[in-house]
Amino acid sequence: MTEIVVGDQKTKIKKPLPKSRQMVNEQTAKAYADAWEAKRNHQPIGWSTAIFPQEICETFGVPILYPENNAASVSAKHMGEQYIEHAEGAMRYPINICSYARLNIGMADVLDDDKYVSDPKMPRPDFLLLANNSCTQLMKWYEALARNLNIPIFFVDCLFNYYEEEPSSHKVKYVRSQIENCIKDLEKFLGKKFDWDKFLEVQKISQQNRVLFNEIVELNSRIPAPMSGFDLFNYMAPLVICRGKASTTAIFEELKKEVLEHIKNNTSTFPGDEQYRVHWEGIACWPNLGFNLKTLKRYNVNAVMNGYVTAWDVAYEPGDLDGMAKAYQISSTNSLSTPTIMGKRVESMKHFGCDGMLCHVNRSCKLMTFHIHVGREMVEKELGVPIATFDGDQSDTRVFSEAQFETRLQGLVEIMKENKETKEGERD
Repeated sequence: MTEIVVGDQKTKIKKPLPKSRQMVNEQTAKAYADAWEAKRNHQPIGWSTAIFPQEICETFGVPILYPENNAASVSAKHMGEQYIEHAEGAMRYPINICSYARLNIGMADVLDDDKYVSDPKMPRPDFLLLANNSCTQLMKWYEALARNLNIPIFFVDCLFNYYEEEPSSHKVKYVRSQIENCIKDLEKFLGKKFDWDKFLEVQKISQQNRVLFNEIVELNSRIPAPMSGFDLFNYMAPLVICRGKASTTAIFEELKKEVLEHIKNNTSTFPGDEQYRVHWEGIACWPNLGFNLKTLKRYNVNAVMNGYVTAWDVAYEPGDLDGMAKAYQISSTNSLSTPTIMGKRVESMKHFGCDGMLCHVNRSCKLMTFHIHVGREMVEKELGVPIATFDGDQSDTRVFSEAQFETRLQGLVEIMKENKETKEGERD
């Protein structure tokens, strides 16, 4: 916000979004418009889990929307409560399951009811795409959708790797067979032949976009950072819904140009004075994102990096189906052991110069929260930095407490300040 004075009155004016953010909004709007247009023309559309091999349907040219991305967007706009209430009330789903699931299942039940208004609103799907590489609850969520909407699921079973950092060869072979069978099943369902040459081109674009995003994230290791770490949440959408599209390449090229301009001018999108750098662990509290950022700004804390954005780093060589099968098994840290995950966090915090760690104990994502509780001691022992936790949820506002968040952040800042003063004293 910028203040201007007219006479005796102060008026706050919203700063225009950077060009890259405008491009993200345009891309998202087009993805939804394409899905609605296909629906009007009686063509099939699908809903997909966030880390499904998106290259498959990009090759088929079928519009796909992503309930997790949609739930995050709807929640950030404070429109999710109505669907959560409907799921818990009329549909009798318990509060203990994922709030993304409750929101989406509730929305799916009232898609044709004009009383419910949300932005963006998804058209009714004709099929579902499911990969269980980030959460086993996804299977029950999508089973419920399939049953309630009477539509099929196309499932890629990605095996978990709790006791090994690299998937065994038999696991890679198994997931490759899942991908190949999924392609065959979709050929029959869609009545389309799969174009393997186009598939290779989509893979190349997907990998180009992955590399570009990683280069942008890497730029935030600079001190002070050219970006607020929360910006990374805003730019995940292209990787989730359009990772295999050239429009995502254009967005990331523009974003990289903008970030390099910030570095050149020694400016930043972080709205405060960056005195402390922390690693944010866990999914964003989407309905409370504004409060989180304002509070971090007030205490001069920039969450320069977070583990959630690394889930889209699906790295493989285009044309290598075994490599692709391996990558989709391990892209989400929820499919790895706690020591492996926390080892990655330690290296990341070293690289990004973090003074501490702020962990979102997310009621919805119990697996991720387990890693935080069990693994924080590993980080503290290895790095000697303070770690603070706060309670919250990715969509359910009833779980988050503004007072608790600020109190926990205050305590974290006090220890980070003391640590900095001690180090400065030792240098003197």
